[in-house]
Amino acid sequence: MKELKDNIAASLKNKFPFVAYKKPNTAFGNAIFQKDSKEYFTNNYSENGFVFAPFNSDEKALFIPFSNAEQSTFKIDNLSSVSELKIEITESKVERDNHINLVQKGIDFIHHSTADKIVLSRKQVLEIDAIDLIEIYQKLVINYLSAYVYFWYHPVTGIWMGATPEVLLSIEKEQFKIMSLASTQEYKGDLDVVWNAKEIEEHQIVTDYIVSKLETKNLKISETYTVKAGSLVHLRADISGRISSSDFDLKKMIQVLHPTPAICGMPKELAKEFILKNENYHREYYTGFLGEINDKTIDLFVNLRCMKLDTNQKQVSLYIGGGITKDSNPELEWEETVAKSKVMKKVL
Repeated sequence: MKELKDNIAASLKNKFPFVAYKKPNTAFGNAIFQKDSKEYFTNNYSENGFVFAPFNSDEKALFIPFSNAEQSTFKIDNLSSVSELKIEITESKVERDNHINLVQKGIDFIHHSTADKIVLSRKQVLEIDAIDLIEIYQKLVINYLSAYVYFWYHPVTGIWMGATPEVLLSIEKEQFKIMSLASTQEYKGDLDVVWNAKEIEEHQIVTDYIVSKLETKNLKISETYTVKAGSLVHLRADISGRISSSDFDLKKMIQVLHPTPAICGMPKELAKEFILKNENYHREYYTGFLGEINDKTIDLFVNLRCMKLDTNQKQVSLYIGGGITKDSNPELEWEETVAKSKVMKKVL
């Protein structure tokens, strides 16, 4: 762990891009340290490396190529235990009113358009007296063992961290896996959860969209089930199939999947247009995707439950959202964002 900490400190000082990440339910993490400060972008996802892509698919995706980076691993057991600070953060009435108004605007738009679902979000900026980056990352790893937990830095983006439960796309030996994840409740001790009609519909929209866009008839779709992600539970279905290596186009598959209805809406372009016009802030890399691409495997995750950290300004930006349908209740949607924000707040 000391070596990881020293390498992170050196890269931050030199402004060299890096990423440290731990895959779900694994005992080891990986780190990739770029050897210089050069900016790399990917357009076709054909290179071997680590990609960090924004929500808006019209913007460029950053890339750390393996050919210009040092790679290492670290053992999760070596992460020292850290205390969890109990803090009470009061939600702003202005933030509450703004988000409720935004959700109501989204509901009205759905009723008067062809949109079925729009995912609307907000950004909350917290003032933090002292930001210990390594300690925050340790807390994320320890608290969210079943999530994809990452620590990313690039001069273009600044520092981002997250603990995301959602797979965008995983490919190994010509077998692909995609996760349909949507709907949220607070975890209350067991997975015997009662989901209402709105939540079931919201998840089905995501599943139906993914299935409709995959040009293969050999899909396997699991039953929908409840999964726990930190202090929250979600509805999930697993979609898998086989790709043909002769005509497989990773860029095309990513364009089909991203952004999914789970983080954008349905129809995609209509929902995206509404988001960019009405959210009144720039999502940047929240609800984008990240992960490694190489000759053997592809592991890409949706950038949820994340935050941007500014050590100079001593600020942490949290990003929280939820899916809106015609049956949504604005006050309940606000409460859902408050519950989701606790995932990141508990490690600060």
